[in-house]
Amino acid sequence: MSPMTVRDAMHVGVVSCDPSTTVLEAVRLMNEKRLRSLVVLDFDCGLAGIVSEMDIVAARLVHEGGKPWDQMTVGEIMTNRVLTVTPDMSLQDAARILVNHRIHRVVVSDPDDLCKPIGILSLGDIMRYLERLERGEETAAETAPSEAKPTKRAKRARRATRRPTASTRKKTTRKRTVRA
Repeated sequence: MSPMTVRDAMHVGVVSCDPSTTVLEAVRLMNEKRLRSLVVLDFDCGLAGIVSEMDIVAARLVHEGGKPWDQMTVGEIMTNRVLTVTPDMSLQDAARILVNHRIHRVVVSDPDDLCKPIGILSLGDIMRYLERLERGEETAAETAPSEAKPTKRAKRARRATRRPTASTRKKTTRKRTVRA
């Protein structure tokens, strides 16, 4: 078995915004694309930060004083200390980074240009990859993981596959009580 790499589990591609995007616009984009985070790109290096659901919740509930949360910009609430990994890094090393830094996701960057994001690796991506391996499925090339939230249709489909059908249900017999 070949060593597991970030490439095996990562979500390829990023949805991004710039630091001047309002938090409300970011929320709309995340809901529309069913994402849990956006990569924030600026004009200099490219990678300026990352804004997640948690950053938005904190801005909405915890932010004190100043302007209302929905008038704030992504640049004001984003996490600007973004850790990056490369696609060829071992999955174990990437997981160690996530755990040691107590973060939920890292940006996967082009090895030749660390300011150019090419994907995201989250704890959820790693868990889905390991689950696929456990089931005997192969690498991410077959089924790309995603940070996207499961759709209602996907949830219903999973639930439907778990429900017993008429042919698989155990037939139960009722005991009849006879009174004397």
